[in-house]
Amino acid sequence: MKIAFHNFLTTLRRYKASSLFNVIGLTLAFTAFYVILVQVRWELTFNRAIPDAGRICLVAPRSPFDETGYSICSTRPDGEQLIAQSPEIEAGGCIRPWRWDQPVWVKRHGEFHRFRMSLNTVSTGFLTTVGMRAVEGDLGALTQPNSVALSRSQAARLDVHVGDLLWLGDREGKRIDTQHEVVAVYEDFPANSSFAHIVAVTDVGDRDINQASYWNDCYFVRLRVGADPDAVARRWERIHEENYRAYVERMAPIWGEELTEEDMEDPCDCLLVPLDRIYFDRRVFDGMGTFPSGSATLTYSLLSVSVLVIVIALINFVNFFFALLPVRLRAVNILKVFGAPNASLRFSFLFEALGFVILSQLCAWYVAITLQGTEFASYVSSSLSLGDNLPVLAISLAVSLVAALVAGSFPAWYITSFNPAMAAKGSFVGSAAGRRFRTVLLGVQFTVSIALIVFSAFTLLQQRYVRRFDLGFEHERMLTFGTNSQRLIRTDRFDEFASALKQNPQIIGVTAGQGPLVVGNYSIWGREIGGEEVMIHVRPVRSNFLEVLGIPVLAGENFRPGYDRDTTLHYIVNDLLARKGLGLGDRLDDGTVVGICPDIHFRPLQYPVVPFAFVTIPGDMETFYVRLAAGADPDAACDHIRQTVERLDPDCDPVEIRFMDEEIEAQYARERRIATIVGLFTVLAVVIALMGVFGIVLFEAQHRRREVAVRKVMGATTAEVLQLFNRRYVALVAVCFVIAAPVGYWIVDRWLASFAYRTPLRWWVFAAALAVVLAVTVATVTFCSWRTAGENPADAVKSE
Repeated sequence: MKIAFHNFLTTLRRYKASSLFNVIGLTLAFTAFYVILVQVRWELTFNRAIPDAGRICLVAPRSPFDETGYSICSTRPDGEQLIAQSPEIEAGGCIRPWRWDQPVWVKRHGEFHRFRMSLNTVSTGFLTTVGMRAVEGDLGALTQPNSVALSRSQAARLDVHVGDLLWLGDREGKRIDTQHEVVAVYEDFPANSSFAHIVAVTDVGDRDINQASYWNDCYFVRLRVGADPDAVARRWERIHEENYRAYVERMAPIWGEELTEEDMEDPCDCLLVPLDRIYFDRRVFDGMGTFPSGSATLTYSLLSVSVLVIVIALINFVNFFFALLPVRLRAVNILKVFGAPNASLRFSFLFEALGFVILSQLCAWYVAITLQGTEFASYVSSSLSLGDNLPVLAISLAVSLVAALVAGSFPAWYITSFNPAMAAKGSFVGSAAGRRFRTVLLGVQFTVSIALIVFSAFTLLQQRYVRRFDLGFEHERMLTFGTNSQRLIRTDRFDEFASALKQNPQIIGVTAGQGPLVVGNYSIWGREIGGEEVMIHVRPVRSNFLEVLGIPVLAGENFRPGYDRDTTLHYIVNDLLARKGLGLGDRLDDGTVVGICPDIHFRPLQYPVVPFAFVTIPGDMETFYVRLAAGADPDAACDHIRQTVERLDPDCDPVEIRFMDEEIEAQYARERRIATIVGLFTVLAVVIALMGVFGIVLFEAQHRRREVAVRKVMGATTAEVLQLFNRRYVALVAVCFVIAAPVGYWIVDRWLASFAYRTPLRWWVFAAALAVVLAVTVATVTFCSWRTAGENPADAVKSE
């Protein structure tokens, strides 16, 4: 062991350049592997930290809003009866999918202090089902009137304990006088779980307990060990059919319709989705954006990228080893002549491989530590801290050690396999098998690099395509912000607020709506149009909304100012809904269609255009949109907005103002993060692959010195010699491109399939990837072989 360690240190000192390249390449690869594995672990362990996550299931019936998927919501009668009638269910309960972000008042030393807090409504059965654990107080007391339970972190933020009082909400900027007692403090849910957002809960009680038509609740059930989820799902279907029939029979006299047997039926199948699988289950439609979701394809693609980077780096290790064969073989043969056994020599080289790996792994961990707090860390969902990722550290170290043994075994065997006499003649360097092996290794690097460049280029093109896509409205120079201030969002206060904002000449338009315009979830109404059940996405807005956002009216008229106070609803529907048969003057619910607008993209481009309607109602609108004049100073305009808000409502929380473009791009945050990570690691893979080219060319230049000398004596120029070196690598890149192009095409096509609107698969991207790899390869080969090509033939012959 002591001799092996001494040999390793000698290698570092004697072969500084190759050792440095080895350590740099492996460090970059191990850093990439660690970072990606942290993200992959976050994704793959989602919800798994919750005890018995495999037995906790979401009751997911066929979506009434999108018949191609399943809904997170069901009705309370269906859910409660399922729990009561199923011996397979150990516990069950519901959570309402929306949560209220509202002001909360805490009394300290006789004074009230105002905070903001997100509040969820749940049943006590839900608390038992998901294993919510009280660390203070009693969660069972949540059924008491005006009670609330807080997570440990939220209680610490508010500095409250069990028995303290809270006042929830505002009325005209003042606290509501209804007191809520904190009856329990519970342990926070894991950060990578569907329930991480639940920081405060109240009891749903008996609300909607008999409403068979209100799909307002997400039901979770904990199954007993060995229970059959399919049997429970079939029972829900029977219960739903019975409840729906009873509901229709009860409502028929009110509707005044003659109902057929077909009208009495509502066939609706159901799934029970385990909590540990819900994150990746694309069958479940979460229109409210309640629970985070991920993409298994992207997650495993990231993992594959990290493995490929490791493979490329280990190929470099082998390549560098072979590059040093001519100068290291003499020392090996001398040791063999003096009786050194092959086993001892091979152990020495394996120890050297492990030494490089361990040194590189330590450097990689240091780099990972320095990445914390940088902009790059924001692209990873989890902390990069080594202490928070001990399993990742163990996996990373184990993989690297195994890889080092595998990658080091062949070179160790190879260099000790030659007969000393044959090696002295230099015959080993001409081995056809050795050349083929090195060519295959380098080909793998080129193939992976080209495929990654193609994929990275298309992710960037898709991001560019999304940013430049015509959404059907003018979102440039548009500011947006939200507020719960009753002094600002009420209909009778809007004109005053808008006029005050427009006193600044940089602001030329102000409007409002209920929620952001471009978002994944909307209010959805099911209506029958032309004999077809149509699900309509509806957005309540102020009467000047279309005008401020530059949305034209194709037919009919725009909203009139008086519609904001009219209890009769007025609709402007999109062209798709009009094509389905809803025309001007038609009734929709309790309102009238007054206009038709183009098919705007009100959801991210992952989704296709669907039936949509703007509606004016005399209700509160909490999201404001402010259009700036051309050449306006955004900072000055934002300062004016904040000052106006503070003047009209001194108790209002400071508003967070964003450009609408930023809000739209936030819908693609996951794709942008993946594109950035893939792009960075693509560059990394190409750099490491070029290191491999460097090592191979060093090897080739070393053992072809005599051949080059002969050619130069026969009249070959330096340019012709360089061309000789480059010809083989150009051909290799071309062959690798033929393999990588279809692989890259398949990967890109699968990734783009998640977008309803996607950038075209352009041929020039593949050509550009080929050109980039060819250019850098030729430059690297030329740089590495320049010295050999320009060497004096006499010097080359002497050294041989």
